[in-house]
Amino acid sequence: MLKEQENIQSYSRLLRSALDAKLNTDDSSFSNSIGLKLTKNSLIVWLNEPSESILNVDFKDKIEQIASSILYPQFVVKHKAGLTLIPRLNEPPESARGLKFGLHYGIYKRLKIKNLLNDVQIFESNKNLAIALMQDYYWQPNKSPHLAIQAITRGGKTTFLRYLVSNCVAFSKMGVKNGSFDDGAKELRVIDPKLDGKLRESTLNLGGIYLSPDFSKNDNNFLDSVCSELRKVIDLMHSRAIAKKNNPNLKFKDVFLMIDEAISIPSSGNSKNRAIYMGLIDKISLMSASFQIHLIVASQSFLSGTAGVFSSQTRLEFSTKILLASKITAENAQFLFKELDSAAINNLILDEDEYGTLGVGIVTNGDGNIVPFKAPFIEKME
Repeated sequence: MLKEQENIQSYSRLLRSALDAKLNTDDSSFSNSIGLKLTKNSLIVWLNEPSESILNVDFKDKIEQIASSILYPQFVVKHKAGLTLIPRLNEPPESARGLKFGLHYGIYKRLKIKNLLNDVQIFESNKNLAIALMQDYYWQPNKSPHLAIQAITRGGKTTFLRYLVSNCVAFSKMGVKNGSFDDGAKELRVIDPKLDGKLRESTLNLGGIYLSPDFSKNDNNFLDSVCSELRKVIDLMHSRAIAKKNNPNLKFKDVFLMIDEAISIPSSGNSKNRAIYMGLIDKISLMSASFQIHLIVASQSFLSGTAGVFSSQTRLEFSTKILLASKITAENAQFLFKELDSAAINNLILDEDEYGTLGVGIVTNGDGNIVPFKAPFIEKME
């Protein structure tokens, strides 16, 4: 605790000096114009009016850029679109509002998994379950129900999905132990257009449903089978809705619907089947969260519309989003992370570890904060 306080004090002085040096406009009163308070979890910056500066997005971007570089590696600055202003109670009117930046104390570290099937990372706090995505960073499906993963070919999507397969099944079973109602539904359904052998093996070993193309049949056959599986998920939603009429507080076993290489699915059938598929996905994404049904989608792109993966409305339902890319640009961030402009992208730090840039990128888990991401490293893939 003492070391922590010493670090906060040291970095406060360093940040104070950096702001004075980088934003000074030869105004001798500058040091008194900007105030700051650094804690373990946040940075608050305020203006002592009158001031030449304004608490607007441009000012926020400047402070964020300076803070991101100066506070690293002791703190990671969480990017959040727009302004987060807080009232500074019991302060005079000229400094009664502050600009708040969320911080993470220390660098986010990647998980190291010894065995995909046995080494699950489920954590519980007051019966709230979470799946670890990094050390000290978690996905809570019951708060942020749907997850999207974007990466180019060979970018690590399927390996990451295999990690999630094991953890989603464990999450569902632990929920039942904690009192969730088990209506007999399968915990896991995986739709895999590219027929990845290891993803198939992981799914079947855990008792999940695995759906892939039969290449001896035409393209329409696969999309027909996908739509048939999605209808089963919707039927499950309907049965759970009926049960909830009698018991509104009923919490069901969590069910996870996982789709890999989603961009290839709409192209595997005719226009009629594509429209049916889009409509079914829309229903699931918009209505399933109330019934503990979660959608996990991995794709090279999340372009919406007739040439895309889903409708624009479905894309908005993914509150947890991961972009796997060693370099974040306006082009690769434009679909999942529309809130990132060029200034925000320049402020992001994608730090390397002993595995270099393997499986790195950015992530947000429903709270609006965007932080650097490092995918779990799997020591034993079997």
